[in-house]
Amino acid sequence: MKAKLITLVCLALFTVGLGFSQNEPKAENNFQFGQAEHLLDGYSFNFQYQNGAGLHMEFKDGKAKYQWVAGPNKGNGNEDIPYRSTKLGNDMYLVNWHEIGLKDYLTIVFDFDKMLMHSSIIVGYQNKPERTLRTVFTSGIIDHLKRPE
Repeated sequence: MKAKLITLVCLALFTVGLGFSQNEPKAENNFQFGQAEHLLDGYSFNFQYQNGAGLHMEFKDGKAKYQWVAGPNKGNGNEDIPYRSTKLGNDMYLVNWHEIGLKDYLTIVFDFDKMLMHSSIIVGYQNKPERTLRTVFTSGIIDHLKRPE
């Protein structure tokens, strides 16, 4: 009976240990959680949404800058927007920023390998009559990519 109890306890401990070991971060997961990274500094490019609207974007010194170059917002833009980023994979980045003045919050994945971008945006979260709350979930094509030198 004592041998069965010891075997059961050892098996239970092994199972728990195995479960924890599967949740250990891999050595290559060397992220600095909680720290803003500016991995796109020096990048500039255009991207075009599926509806034909297009933007030119630049990243420098931890700040994003954009200008609409096609579509109904052509000529509008913003600059000196603090951004954060993390690398998701080979030439793929997750970027977000908060445009406080516009009350917009953006999360974008830029995949420079496939030259695609995917965005999830909360537009006008303050929900004023002149700028009602809406969400955008769309993709686009990247072109004219310039990387940091």
